[in-house]
Amino acid sequence: MNIETNGIRIHAVEAGQGEQTLVFLHYWGGSSRTWRLVTDALASTYRTIATDHRGWGDSDAPPHGYSIADLANDAQGAIEALGLERYVLIGHSMGGKVAQLLASRRPRGLEGLVLVAPSPPTPMALPDEARAAMLHAYDTRESVGAVLDQVLSGSPLAPEQREQVIEDSLRGAPQAKAAWPNVAMREDISVQVAAIAVPVLVIVGERDQVDRVETLKAELMPRIAGAQLEVLPGVGHLSPLEAPGALAALIRRFVGTLTALTPDAVPVAFDAAFNAGDADALLALFTDNATMRMTNGEIVESDCATLHHQLSKLLKMGAKIKNTVRRTLVSEEIALVLMDWTLTIPDAESGTHTESGTATQVLSRGADGLWRLRISNPAGLA
Repeated sequence: MNIETNGIRIHAVEAGQGEQTLVFLHYWGGSSRTWRLVTDALASTYRTIATDHRGWGDSDAPPHGYSIADLANDAQGAIEALGLERYVLIGHSMGGKVAQLLASRRPRGLEGLVLVAPSPPTPMALPDEARAAMLHAYDTRESVGAVLDQVLSGSPLAPEQREQVIEDSLRGAPQAKAAWPNVAMREDISVQVAAIAVPVLVIVGERDQVDRVETLKAELMPRIAGAQLEVLPGVGHLSPLEAPGALAALIRRFVGTLTALTPDAVPVAFDAAFNAGDADALLALFTDNATMRMTNGEIVESDCATLHHQLSKLLKMGAKIKNTVRRTLVSEEIALVLMDWTLTIPDAESGTHTESGTATQVLSRGADGLWRLRISNPAGLA
């Protein structure tokens, strides 16, 4: 789809559905296609929107206007044009710097920020010869391939993804290619970034040679209060293409915690993680000393490893769950939730086997303000 904003046309790709939307901004040289493997993994749970920055992909390429503020204005205009009321912003590399500036404006509806191998908010210092080399990095198939092999990727990409990177890099408008090394990379938005007021997850590849782990620890993490850092082992700068499954899992887990700002939202987050088959995201909704009574009557108490194992077994069976909250009682840092649940499990003989009942849950609120399951007792099994 095409979105008119700031006097130009921004192209975006939409997938999935849900109350919460994930908005993806790509790296210098990429396009909305960069995110396709990640959004494919998330679209069963969330609505996803991946845009092409001006000058890249299928968006317009005006002769001027390629600063970080210009790109942030485009993204903000697209979000407002789509009327998004609840969304998480996810930016990669250059798109990560754009996402930092946009988040610092505290736009209405923004609930969280995920920065994937982000360019730091401070200017990137490069020798003149290195900057000159960047200006010609995307001139030919050979030059793109060399940058891809020597700098961008931590491991060889599949042929299809490799060809996509080459095509997207060559297709960029000359003014868009030149603006990043000459202008946007040199911008300092560190003062603005300090104003970010939503939960932030930073994800970086262990082998990233562009925005290194050490650089982000020094230049980004101290500037964003409460930001979390996750390192992907063996991955380079192009994690959306190198490790899309692992990246999607981290995003899903992070977004799941954002919904746990009220006790009523925890069952919703539980459903989303369970039905996506993500045991790690499920476990993140429990306290470390949680107690859970499984539907077979087994009780798991203060044992995260056993709880993860039991949940994983259920997920491998292809089970699906639906929780409906009846009543919630909150007293300071403790909440009691009464809800009806229905569990559907594939059965070789009958097609499906359904269990249902009424669950009593005790939740506690942590120092981070998030509610997590302390006791989960699916009593009333029918």
